[in-house]
This record gives sequence, C-alpha cells and structure tokens, in this order.
Amino acid sequence: MIASETSVLGCPAVDDERQVVVIGSGPGGATAALFLTRAGIATTLLEAGSEKDGLGLTVRVRGLGLVRLSRRTLLRRKDALSFAGNPDAELFEELAPGGLSIHWSCAVPRFSEQDFRDGERAGESQTWPVSYADLAPWYDQVEPLLRIAGGTASHLQVPAGRITREWSLPSDWSRLAAPARGQGRDILPLPYTYGLESTVTPAGNVFNAFVRLARPAWKAGRLRVKFDAHAVRLEWSKEKRKVTAVIYRDMTTGRDERIPCGAVVVAAGAINSARILLESTSDEFPEGLGNTEGVLGRYLHDHPLAKLVLDLETPVPIHPPLYISRPTLERTDPLYAAAGAQWSGTALVVKSLLSRGRRRDTGFSIFGTMAPAPENRVTLDSTRRADGTAAMVVHIKHPPESQRLLEQTRDQILELFSKAGLGPRERVFKVEIAGNANHYGGTVRMHRSPRYGMLDAWGRMHAARNVVVADSSVFTTGPEKNPVLTSMTLSARAADKLARDLRAGAI
Repeated sequence: MIASETSVLGCPAVDDERQVVVIGSGPGGATAALFLTRAGIATTLLEAGSEKDGLGLTVRVRGLGLVRLSRRTLLRRKDALSFAGNPDAELFEELAPGGLSIHWSCAVPRFSEQDFRDGERAGESQTWPVSYADLAPWYDQVEPLLRIAGGTASHLQVPAGRITREWSLPSDWSRLAAPARGQGRDILPLPYTYGLESTVTPAGNVFNAFVRLARPAWKAGRLRVKFDAHAVRLEWSKEKRKVTAVIYRDMTTGRDERIPCGAVVVAAGAINSARILLESTSDEFPEGLGNTEGVLGRYLHDHPLAKLVLDLETPVPIHPPLYISRPTLERTDPLYAAAGAQWSGTALVVKSLLSRGRRRDTGFSIFGTMAPAPENRVTLDSTRRADGTAAMVVHIKHPPESQRLLEQTRDQILELFSKAGLGPRERVFKVEIAGNANHYGGTVRMHRSPRYGMLDAWGRMHAARNVVVADSSVFTTGPEKNPVLTSMTLSARAADKLARDLRAGAI
C-alpha cells in the first residue's frame, strides 16, 4: 500500500518540486534519508517492497541470536536477466524494506588508506576521487548507528573505528601474530554491527537498514515513504538542466506515477541503480542519464569468494571471529589481494561451548578482489519485465588472477596455522561462482574524469548535478572488505553536501 496521509503528518512543509526523492531503502538509501531528514530537508523514500515485507523478529542477548524469524527469503534472480561471460553467475536481491540488509551478516571493517592507494598505483582509470582522510570523519558519524563490537587498535589494513563495545581476540591467537606479520598481514577481531548488544528487532536480522535508520524518521513524521513503488526512470528537463521528477510504477495498481522533485538520490544497488539510469533516456542523453562517455553500467566488479574449512590438531576459539587482513601493498599486485574472515554465529558458538568455547575445526570466507574493467558491465536488452522495466544483461567474469589469488590465500592461511602449531588439514576448499558474495559494485562509479566515471567526489553526477548515487555502484575499485560500512559513509557524506547545496540554492 502507498503510505497514507496520516503517516506523513509532521513532515517539513514541502513544495513537491523542491523535495528530495530517495530510491531504495537499503543501507545507502536509508542512510541518505536519515541524514537528509536530520538536515531538515523534505524527503520522500520510494521502496519497491510492501510495508510488511521483510518484517520478522530477531532476539539477541549479548550478540548471540536466540530467535530469528523472517517473512521473506533471499531471491536468486533469473527472470528477464541473463549473464554474459559467466552464465552460472548469480544476482541476489530482496524487494523489501531494508533490501539485502535483511540477510547481511553484519561485518563492518573500514576501508584503509592503503585501499585507496592501491587504486592509485593501478593507474588513472582506477584512482578514487576521495581519500581515507576525506571519509574518516564520516566513518565516525556512521559507525555509532551500527553499535559495533570491535578492537580498539588500528591496523594498517583495518583502521580502528568508533566502536560501541570492545571485544578482543582470545590469547590462543597470539601464536598466529608473528607468522601473520611475516606475510605482511595483521590478525584482529572482525568488527561486527550489534556484535555484543542485547536487542529485540522487528525484522529478520539485527540490522535492517529500513527498520534501524529510516523507519524511526517515518514514524516520527519526518520522512515520507511510498511502498510498492518500483522506480522506472528519472525525468530530465533540458530547459532546467536537471532532473525534475521520478517515474515509478505503483505495484498495487500497475500504473506509472510521477513524483516531482528538486533532487534525487539513487540507491537501488549496483545492478538496479545502473538500470534506472540506463532507462532514463532523453534527446540529450539517448544512452542513459548523464552517460556522455559511455561509462554508465561499466566497470562492474565483484568479490571473488572462496570457502575454506580446516580440521585442526589443536582446538581454537571461534568468538569473536578472527580476521586475517590482506597483505601490504608491496607484497601484492595492484588491486589484487584477499583476506580471511572466520565463521562464527550462534549455532557454532553454542556447539563450541561443549568443548570450552573451542573447536577442532574452523571455517573461513576468503574474500578476494578483481580489477574493474569496462567489459564487465550491465546493459539493457529489448525484453520487458512484468513490471514494465527493461530486462538486463550482466556481463561478469572473474579474471584468472582472482582464482590464483584465492588459492594462494588458502595456502597462506594453511601456512599460518601450521607455523602456529595448530596442525591444519584442509577439509573443504570451494571457489564460489560470481555474485555469490552479494557484493557487486562499480557500475556508476566515482571518478574525477567523466571518461572513467559517472560521479564526482560527492557522489553527484557530472552531467546531472541534482542526482546523487548512494550505494556500492559508486565504488571506483572494490577492496576485499565488506562494502556496507563504506557505502553508508559515502552516502552520509553525499547527503550532507546535497542538503547544504539545497539550502544555499546551489541546485
């Protein structure tokens, strides 16, 4: 249902042609909506899912889940979608408030200065228009929203964040420190959102972006929300030199509706944000909004992912989860590195209690990288979906360097455990297919030059200055870390700049 008038009482008085429309309530969109409403900007959030979709119940005591119920399950999308380069690739999505945060495991490491330097050493096309110093104050503002449990020490690859509760690695892992340093790596507790909190959440996960960030502003009357509103395209005015409206399909009636606006924040995910902009054609932009150099949809990247299970002669702890960082830059090729995140979770922790909190087996997710390339991209085809939007072709192929990197990192983790005297034996090593990590990015990337990117350092489109993109599609490169925290940080920074410009009449 579309939000009723009673749900928007108390919103700032608004001329519809001056409001900001935010598309999507995942982490980037919900963060943008929160920071815009905090700044007193009239904002309407368009959510493709229904109001009750994604609701459930999560009960945690000191970070351990006791109850987790959800009305929705993750969708592996295949309808009106094809893959080129790797026909077995996957796209997961959730058309419900909060998006994929309904299923997110909640790891939140910061990107580091070295992550941005890694792009620089790969050349002009891979250089971010922002630095770690630019983002650090915004990490400080976003992290308290996530109630992070983590370590207090800064590491070269994982800077210390603003944690809510400290957790430390058990002393068992100290024997791993010296061999890890020998590989140019650090070991540390993996920072986790709500990692030590006791909480009851009306959603299928402890952190649902809509429930945690957007819903309180909506219930307080500071934010308008339209549910069942599937964004179709943005309407460009050649005379006003800006986007003046969003066209969305009301999924309850099947009709297309038009909502006027003064600015737009697109945060529909790396695939769908590109689709919306590619669909937004006009005489001036026949190949998609702002697509002056043919870059829109290109430079799609993913996290190559492998799963490693080890049997051990000596039992090890699994909580808090261990993070084995990537090596230093001088030990890796540009834009190729991998890190290991130990498996944890309530079920494993409870099982470990039977052996004094330790297990003789442990698992790691090995997250690697791939250098963004223009041939990996999202395009439209002539087929139309049931909701009226175009079908898509996702061109994605992991380069051979990524496969070798995952195998090399497996061997290095085995070496670390052997040197620590833990007697590891590989039980399982599996390289997942493209898309399995749910970490697509880069299709509407940031870059100083329109030749290599669609957006400036503030997430603003070079050719459409009242359009912001605020999800992982903005990433210039894809470091080996979970993208959610940095996506939210870039979104908060972009929303703040947009609010200041709107108040100053600069848009």
